[in-house]
Amino acid sequence: MKFDPSLPIYKSLKYRLGEAFKEGPNLVALAGFVAASAATLNPIPLLVGLVAEAVYLLFVPDTSWYEKRLQSRFDGEVVERREALKAQTFPIVRKEIRQEFSRLEQVRSQIEGQSRGEEGWFREAMRKLDFLMEKYLQFAQKEAQFASYLMSVYAEVYEKIPAADRRSVTPPMMMGSAPPKTRKGERNDDETPDSAALNPSPEWVEEVAFTISSYYEYELRTLDESIQSETVVANQNLMSKRQQILNRRKEFITRVSQIMSNLGLQMRLMADTFGLINDEIRARSPEQVLSDIDDVIIQATSLTEAIDEITPMTEVVANLS
Repeated sequence: MKFDPSLPIYKSLKYRLGEAFKEGPNLVALAGFVAASAATLNPIPLLVGLVAEAVYLLFVPDTSWYEKRLQSRFDGEVVERREALKAQTFPIVRKEIRQEFSRLEQVRSQIEGQSRGEEGWFREAMRKLDFLMEKYLQFAQKEAQFASYLMSVYAEVYEKIPAADRRSVTPPMMMGSAPPKTRKGERNDDETPDSAALNPSPEWVEEVAFTISSYYEYELRTLDESIQSETVVANQNLMSKRQQILNRRKEFITRVSQIMSNLGLQMRLMADTFGLINDEIRARSPEQVLSDIDDVIIQATSLTEAIDEITPMTEVVANLS
C-alpha cells in the first residue's frame, strides 16, 4: 500500500469500516456469538450477533472518538515509517545531510509546539510537513545512489582515457568525501558512514558528467571515422549499433546529472520551507500556510516522477557493473 502522510487513509469510509471490523473486542464478540450459536445449535445468537455488528459498523466508524483513535494510530505509523527510512538512509549519506535532517526534526517539533488546538488545518499542515520529511530522506537516498552510479561509470571511463589526457581528470579514488582525520586513539563517530559517502556537490557532478560525456564524444568520433573507412557492411552495422548505444548512455548521464542538481536544490527548498512555516505559522492565515507547503509538495512530486523514470536504468547498470 502506498503510504502518504499528507493523505491519511483513515479519511476513507472503506478503511474505517475495515479497521472497525478488525478491532479486537469486535472480533471476540463475533466469535462469542458464533460459538454460542454452535453450542446450542440455535441460530438466534448468531442472528443477534449479526444485528449488533451491523449497528456497530453503522455508528462507531463515524464517531469523533473513533476518528481520533485512527488518527493516533496513523501518527504512530508515520513516525515508525520515518524512523525506518532514516535508519536505511543515514548510513549512505554524508554528515551534512544527517545534520540537516536532525535540524528539520527539531523545527517540526517547534511547529507542533505552536499547535492551535484541534483545528483541522493545523493537523493537515503537520501531515504535509511529515510528507516533506519523508521526501527529504528519499531524495537524500537517491542522491547518494545516483552519485554512486556516476562514480561507477566514471571509474569505467577513466580506465579507457589515454594516459596523455588524464592530467586534467581527477582519478576516481580521489573524488568523493573522505572521513575527517582524527588523532591517534581518538574515536570518530561519523567515520564509518562518511567513509562510504560521496559528496555530490554541483562541481563534483559537473566534473564527473563532463568527463564521461567527453569520453563518449571521443568514442563516437572514432567510430564515425571507422565506419567511413570500413568496407564490410556487417562491421559497419555493428559499429553503428554501438554508436546508438553510446549516444543513449551519453544522454542518460546528462539526465542523471540534471536530476542530481535538482535534488540538491529541492532539498534546500524543503529545509527553507520548514523555517518559513516555523517563522510565520501564527502570523499568516491557514490558507497561506497550506498554500506555501503545497507549492513545495507539487515540486517534490514532479521531481519524484522524473526520478522514477530513470531509477530502473541506474539499477540495471549498477547490477551489471
